[in-house]
Amino acid sequence: MQGFDKKKINFIIIFIFGYFSIYNISKFNNYESLKSVSDEDLIELTTDLSYEQDSLDPDVEEKFKLTKKKGEETTEIVDKLEIAKLTNQDISSDYLDDEKNLNLSLIPIFETMLFSGIPNPKQKPIPERDTIFKSTAITVKSKKSLRTTLDKFLDKKEAKLVFDRVYGFIDYKIEENLKLMSDESDQIIEINTYIKDYRQLNSRRNKNKDFVFYYQDAPTETKVIRKRMKVKNSLSSTLKSAGIPKKIVQNYLHHLSYTMDFQRDVRNGDLIELLYEANFTKSNVIIGNPLLIYGLVHLMDHKLELFRYRLQNGNIDYFDANGKSIRKHLMRTPVQGARLTSKFGVRKHPILGYSKMHRGVDFAAKRGTPIMAAGDGRISFAGRNGSFGRFIEIKHLNNFKTRYAHMYKFAKGIKKGRVVKQGDVIGYVGNSGRSTGPHLHYEVKHKNRTINPMKLKLQSSANIEDGDRPNFYANVSLTRERFLSAKLQESETARID
Repeated sequence: MQGFDKKKINFIIIFIFGYFSIYNISKFNNYESLKSVSDEDLIELTTDLSYEQDSLDPDVEEKFKLTKKKGEETTEIVDKLEIAKLTNQDISSDYLDDEKNLNLSLIPIFETMLFSGIPNPKQKPIPERDTIFKSTAITVKSKKSLRTTLDKFLDKKEAKLVFDRVYGFIDYKIEENLKLMSDESDQIIEINTYIKDYRQLNSRRNKNKDFVFYYQDAPTETKVIRKRMKVKNSLSSTLKSAGIPKKIVQNYLHHLSYTMDFQRDVRNGDLIELLYEANFTKSNVIIGNPLLIYGLVHLMDHKLELFRYRLQNGNIDYFDANGKSIRKHLMRTPVQGARLTSKFGVRKHPILGYSKMHRGVDFAAKRGTPIMAAGDGRISFAGRNGSFGRFIEIKHLNNFKTRYAHMYKFAKGIKKGRVVKQGDVIGYVGNSGRSTGPHLHYEVKHKNRTINPMKLKLQSSANIEDGDRPNFYANVSLTRERFLSAKLQESETARID
């Protein structure tokens, strides 16, 4: 019975709680009561609750009053926006806005407060190309020639704008690295400049006649060139007269100098054939570094081949058909394009007038011709040495030493104790000391015994390893196929009657 009374009491309590909850909710959502309030009552109510500035305590007002600190100067706000000049080559377009003609009325106030300038989009549209009436290709070799050329074709302001933008990017080693295109009224509408990594930094006028700068991949074509020449006068002059790129000539002569005596081994009438690869522009100008792929020399009694090959460690070198490196421990001729004028042995001294042992060989060359280190080693002497004039001695492995005399000057940084690599320039041909003209006196010593450099026979510095030979022989076969399939270009010196 008691349990029944408790349930009855709980039910009554819940009923009362629910009744008052529903009543309060319905009263809270009753919007009809607001309609009875007049507009005058609402205005009077908001006036009573409003904040009255005059009611502030004078002491509190003085405390929060904004004042200028003592010694602080006011700064005048300059209504000028600096536009970023983008130089990132990953961005295709780089439009230089005219700050004076900016319509600042279109910029919201909060934008000018939050940013120091108008946010530049990462990429801007490149103007469409107008009809080109004339195109002029020019080779500029320096900043001065670039500025002079631009002054001829553009007004002073535009010439300065273009110069400031491109002078730090243009590759001055490339021929025809500046191209200017104009319309029928001879106004320049587009400028193309070649920069490094086979790219161009171009500029083109938009509809407002302002220049828009943008980067573009240079339109090039990779060609494989095969050349044949017949030696006339000298190997160096023959290669240069055949129109072969300078870097190819230097690379070829450098590797031949390890095994060949240009004065005694090469004769007039010997045939030379080269295969090289290069990137050409539309005007048939080489850009970048051409690669020597293959070289062949037909001498009187034998032939010498050079194959370009990348080793497993990533290094690139030149080898003969048997996998032996063309590079030797010591070079027989450390001067490119030099002429042997005095051999090793007893001779009549040109100055002293009597016979004397000549313990080296002399290479005649123009004053200032670079002299290379014949092999890896450490400089044991660098300075003046009596009749030898400016003199360098390099100590190599296996008790070898090489000596260089009568130099015009030493290369930068050359001093006693410095380590040099084979092919590094150590000095320049001159006629210091007891000399009748500019030449290099070159000596080779082994265990302090002087030997004839021209009869020096040394093993190759690096050969193809057994595990890499299948790949090397496959490369030799592929190179010979490319050589035979390439179109032959004969120079005037190679024509056989």
